Amino acid sequence: MDTVDEIIDAQTPDGPMAMPFSRPADGGARPGVIVVMEAFGVNLNIVGVVRRFAQEGYAAAAPDLFHRSGRLRFAPYDKLQEMREDLRSGGFGDASIDADVQAAVDRLRAEPGVGPIGIVGFCLGGRVAMQSAVRASGLSAAAVYYGGFMFPGDDAPGAFSAMREADRLAIPLIGFFGEDDQNPTPEQARALGERLTALGKDHAFHYYEGAGHGFFCDDRASHRPEAAADAWEKTLAFFAEHLR
Repeated sequence: MDTVDEIIDAQTPDGPMAMPFSRPADGGARPGVIVVMEAFGVNLNIVGVVRRFAQEGYAAAAPDLFHRSGRLRFAPYDKLQEMREDLRSGGFGDASIDADVQAAVDRLRAEPGVGPIGIVGFCLGGRVAMQSAVRASGLSAAAVYYGGFMFPGDDAPGAFSAMREADRLAIPLIGFFGEDDQNPTPEQARALGERLTALGKDHAFHYYEGAGHGFFCDDRASHRPEAAADAWEKTLAFFAEHLR
């Protein structure tokens, strides 16, 4: 499917936030998807995921959560530790995430013909997707890929915690986790799943043997093609059910 690809801006309390945006070229009403970046930023891989969703019939956008440090900056995969603090300068944390995701949802909703909106995130973005699933307004479904740092310890009582805020979940949730991951560990993910089940929340978690953190990203050595393909098909089926 041919797509129209551009950069649009969402207005946040700290200024404009760029969002690579793609939608089918034939126009018409479309569901929306917010694609949340990994810890590296909105790089070409994330832009490619946005385009993949558009090719499947969605209006998709990737908010630049690091916009306070400059427009559409990102770290090479081998430079994250060197650039991490620089990319997050200007203020990056739970409050900025909440504001930015809400601005992204509102901006995408303002696009002509955009209907129900879902969110999907990878790595850092998986945590953001989980946080937004319980805090943002205007979302209809959420997909979490191996969300890092969703389970802070007692030494971070003010940080977002998937376990502490699980009772606030009010939209369907799907999650994808590697059995070899250490952030989150499969035990942490299963504990969250058990809590969501106990709370009666609509969710489904999937686990992949031989896969670790970042298994979906085909630009990284952690990529696991079979796990990535299965998770992609499940994500599409999930959004087709809850956003169409």
